[in-house]
Amino acid sequence: MSLEEIFRAPEVGPVRFAEFGAWVVTRYSDVDRVLTDHSTFSSDELRYSTGPIPHRDNPLLRGMLATDPPRHRELRRSVSKLFTPRAVAALEPAITARVEALAGGSELNLVQDFAYPLTLHTITDLLGVPMSPHFVRWTEAITSFFGTFTADDTEFRLALEEMRAFFGDDRVDLFTLLLINGHETTKTLLVNAMLCLVSHPKPVDLALAVEEVLRYLPPTGGTDRFVTTPTTLGGVELQPGQRVVAMISAANRDPAVFADPHTFNPGRTNNPHLSFGHGIHFCLGTHLARLEVRIALEALLRKRWRIADLETRRTPVGMDVLELKLHA
Repeated sequence: MSLEEIFRAPEVGPVRFAEFGAWVVTRYSDVDRVLTDHSTFSSDELRYSTGPIPHRDNPLLRGMLATDPPRHRELRRSVSKLFTPRAVAALEPAITARVEALAGGSELNLVQDFAYPLTLHTITDLLGVPMSPHFVRWTEAITSFFGTFTADDTEFRLALEEMRAFFGDDRVDLFTLLLINGHETTKTLLVNAMLCLVSHPKPVDLALAVEEVLRYLPPTGGTDRFVTTPTTLGGVELQPGQRVVAMISAANRDPAVFADPHTFNPGRTNNPHLSFGHGIHFCLGTHLARLEVRIALEALLRKRWRIADLETRRTPVGMDVLELKLHA
């Protein structure tokens, strides 16, 4: 698949009903409303969805990102101290050391040999839990089934059973959320950043460049919400229980908000992207993600890389990079 296809985003347009059974929202203003109006567009699938929920045993559905106030406030308060600027800054020496250890050589399998070990070790350091060689498999099993509802749920069930044994039944919901969201988003952001910057080799301001990667090739292409009360969105009448998919990747390319939206501009300064969410579910780990990616890019971009191999997978909300091999 070409880079042009990877970088292509969904078209921005009216609210539409998709064949997979959800209303798809692409305009920036509509996506922003879905993300911020949590009383109308709930994250609580178990409570509000009138459709089938094949993954109802998924710990993510009982975690902070899938709840509304007041439960959401309680869960967020319980973990927010882990992600304070001070707590994140304390991880910087360990992150820097790990980056330097991983960044050597003239060939690099960025996903498997750099991004995964960096982000997994960082989140386990933050959480104070031991590292497991099964974390990657568990993450992929949980997130793949969560996103696609494959007919075969064997890997999902096995991962869930093993995670409960590892973390304990009373902690599995919290640690699944923090483990998966704490490293998966950062891993994807780092891989996407290298994909963009290898194709744009001029020197850049890394702080601005990372924000542009977040806009142009966001780590999360879209997110689900569930209608709680009859409402109108973009001129379309929605009913309770219906699924709404807020397409962040499309909203980030809305020409009503972003100048020349389909051009990757690492020097872009006016950049109100929605890639870390908005409203009560704004990502707690933004400081950590930006820190990790900045440190990693500072080391990696000392060399001029070219793409040797690229494997991707299209999902309902975007594109996943499964493998990115680089040669210097």
